[in-house]
Amino acid sequence: MAAEPLTLRKLTQAVVDLDEAAVRAAAEEALKARIDLRDAVRALAEGMRIIGEKWQRCEVFMPEVLVAADAFYAGMDVLLPELSGKAGEEAFSGVMVIGTIYGDVHTVGKDVAKAVFAAELNLRVIDLGVEVPSHKFVEAVREYNADIVGLGTYMSETFFNAPKVIEALEKAGLRDKVIVVCGGPAVDMRTAKRFGADGAWSDAWEAVPEIRRMLEELKERKAAT
Repeated sequence: MAAEPLTLRKLTQAVVDLDEAAVRAAAEEALKARIDLRDAVRALAEGMRIIGEKWQRCEVFMPEVLVAADAFYAGMDVLLPELSGKAGEEAFSGVMVIGTIYGDVHTVGKDVAKAVFAAELNLRVIDLGVEVPSHKFVEAVREYNADIVGLGTYMSETFFNAPKVIEALEKAGLRDKVIVVCGGPAVDMRTAKRFGADGAWSDAWEAVPEIRRMLEELKERKAAT
């Protein structure tokens, strides 16, 4: 039993140390030791939480955050195949589909955001890539039964494509079933809400508390219908 907390601490520390190889090794160790996979995922998430605190204190910068995100997903890549069936579904609080909006090829912010949301909100995050057209978001919501749609937008001109995605969701009868959030340096909360989105943030960690609240409200609405 003593090995279990040690392995979990290894998972957390390897993310903090930005050591992708060590994360993979600790994740494999967790599988061999038959540690509860939900505990292992929480240990990875704790590493990202610590990195987030360091980011907010300006103790690490974007290159380090990106490496930490890669390390986090290296561990998730080992653990996720084992999280299958009903147990796998129950391991997550919801599903998010995320992609850079059509016309935009930037990936840095999206890659950080998906790791932050997976870690902090315990979401299953589906990355749709870059330059994602509106109909692909609609298809992904249907395919994965998504709760949240994340629109990455890093240029002002592409931010104005957000209404097209929201309109496509409305036409498909899906808008009321999902939360739509925008992220990136070009976003503005007031404009995003005018476009029909539920929120917009330039910092993924700042978005976490509000998205958590909206997700809880969405779950309550779905349960009541």
